[in-house]
Amino acid sequence: MQKRAVIIYSIIILMFTGMIGRFYSLAMGDMLAQAADTQSAYILDVAKSRGLIYDCNLNSMVNTTKKTVAAVMPSPEAMMALTQAIEEGEEIVIREDEVKPYTVNLEKTSVYSKGVEMFDVWERYAPNQLAPHIIGYLNPEGSSGAAGIELAYDELLQQYNGSLKLRYMVDAYGQAMTTEAPEIIQDNFESQGGVVLTLDSTIQRAAQRAMKNVEKGAAVVMDITTGNLKAVVSMPQYDPNNLAESLKNPDSPFVNRAFSQYNVGSTFKLVTAAAALENGAGRYNPYTCKGYIDIDGHIFYCHYRNGHGEIDMKKAVEVSCNPFFIQLGLSAGGKNIISMARDIGFSKAAQLSEDIKTQSGTLPDEKELASDTAVANLSFGQGKLTATPIQVAQMACTIANGGYAITPRLVEGFTDDGKEIYEHTTIYSPVQVFSKKTAQALQEFMIGNVEEGSGVNAKPDYCTAAGKTASAQTGIYEGEEEIVHAWFAGYFPAQDPKYAIVVLVEGGDSGSETAAPIFKQIAESIYLYEKD
Repeated sequence: MQKRAVIIYSIIILMFTGMIGRFYSLAMGDMLAQAADTQSAYILDVAKSRGLIYDCNLNSMVNTTKKTVAAVMPSPEAMMALTQAIEEGEEIVIREDEVKPYTVNLEKTSVYSKGVEMFDVWERYAPNQLAPHIIGYLNPEGSSGAAGIELAYDELLQQYNGSLKLRYMVDAYGQAMTTEAPEIIQDNFESQGGVVLTLDSTIQRAAQRAMKNVEKGAAVVMDITTGNLKAVVSMPQYDPNNLAESLKNPDSPFVNRAFSQYNVGSTFKLVTAAAALENGAGRYNPYTCKGYIDIDGHIFYCHYRNGHGEIDMKKAVEVSCNPFFIQLGLSAGGKNIISMARDIGFSKAAQLSEDIKTQSGTLPDEKELASDTAVANLSFGQGKLTATPIQVAQMACTIANGGYAITPRLVEGFTDDGKEIYEHTTIYSPVQVFSKKTAQALQEFMIGNVEEGSGVNAKPDYCTAAGKTASAQTGIYEGEEEIVHAWFAGYFPAQDPKYAIVVLVEGGDSGSETAAPIFKQIAESIYLYEKD
């Protein structure tokens, strides 16, 4: 009986051992088969894609130019074809010792050969990229956003990531099999989803063209009703395709000057005028400019030292008379001027997305304004006052639209297909900060400045415009000469306003000579574009 039990037990052990061996054999067979499949294929990355960034008309502002990528399967024929391309001027490196497929970029020639596959793929950024300070750039690996919209909406843009790959069959030694063409693998490579901006590519291009000779400065185009930014230019621009080279530029190309705070000078006289008119000042009240004004023993000079003689508010804006606005500001009161400035948007950073905002600018506090000399400085745009080109554009919009302060806006919404916007960002309602009567008076003053005042160089050939010049003192000297920032802030058309345009040129000669002609060029370009 015991012997029989031993025999049965042995049989059971043998059966289980056999089953385990069989299972192991099957499992190892599957693993070896999978390994064989893996080893018999080589995947080559040709290109990667990412969510797009659109303008307000759903025109892509990235992926606008193409490059040719050649996928090379090493072979004598392919090497010969690449050598010929080099002889024709192509700057590529042949990997003579490489046995696996690889890619090269072709800029001047095409390579037709067995073992070479060519693909036209999108470059993320164009050689003269539109709005680089807004679009931003990617990290060195190209895997995520590092600045601008690329960074602010990186998570959303990565949702539309895609790739173009080639699958080569290789032998046991890892060498590609030349008898078989590679399989093209596209994974979401043509996705059209992304972020939609308020910018208009055509207006942006026109503004960049007008600013091309400016070493350091900014230009802003803003819709006077919605606050939508249509163009944002900062000079110098950086090259998103060559960040290392841009870093060598001593003029700080990575600074977005449109979002940076500056001394604003005489453009602020319009705020002083608005505060005075809202507090009972008469627009026709005469004042005699003698070329200077004495405030508590401090002499403030007019740019026209001989004096303008008897002038009213309209004429004072046209000729940009400092003494007039000093006495006007003192009569209006520093608190009223500051209150008006804040209502318009001065000293408030514009939050254009969760991660993109401008600098806030500065206004003197009430304690500082206890001094008449401080109020005098503020009244004609000097002293402890700074503002961004965006804020100066807000001021121009408020005047042009009848007295309503608007909120700047950069991001329109989001799209899945590049054809429709599935979600819009918040649009803030304008807030009335001064009366229509005051707005109409300021509009008349600004039209006069362009028609027959310091802003005549801003007058477009094809339409009317309104604006104000400024040559803002900085307190910074090169040798014995003070650096001046040249401004022009205005809008057009004068009779039926649509856009505010602000131009800033660091170290410019004057608002009249340097900034005003750029305003004119931008306004004319927009007029002709929208006329068509």
